[in-house]
Amino acid sequence: MEVTPSQLFSLALKRHRIPWNWTVHFIGLIGFSLSLMLHSYLMFATSFIVLGAGFFELGLPQMRQGRWQRFVHDSVEWEKNWVAAPWNWRKIWRFIFVLTMIFLSLWSLIAQEPVAISLLLAFIYLLTIVRKNKEGGIDP
Repeated sequence: MEVTPSQLFSLALKRHRIPWNWTVHFIGLIGFSLSLMLHSYLMFATSFIVLGAGFFELGLPQMRQGRWQRFVHDSVEWEKNWVAAPWNWRKIWRFIFVLTMIFLSLWSLIAQEPVAISLLLAFIYLLTIVRKNKEGGIDP
């Protein structure tokens, strides 16, 4: 049986949206970030193995209801909505912004710049506060 790249991609995307698999991918990305910061080749390889394991069918029971399950569900829904949205200038600018933030994060982790890392974390926290204020009706 031949598998085309588009079928393989759709299967990977379907598995990525399962809560346990999404959690395994999240742990793999945390490990990847730590490996960049600690310059650890073993942790780097381990994080890629964990990321790859997230694409397999894990066969775990349903995730219990709680904060983490709600966070995973909200993240997967946000990702589905973002992928389904048409490409317009706003989405392009957001994509460029996210790529820039990823580049700056990778650079600050590899260079072990504590000031840059703390500024990025403070910026993410500020964006969270602004988003919650807008949801609450406060427009800056």
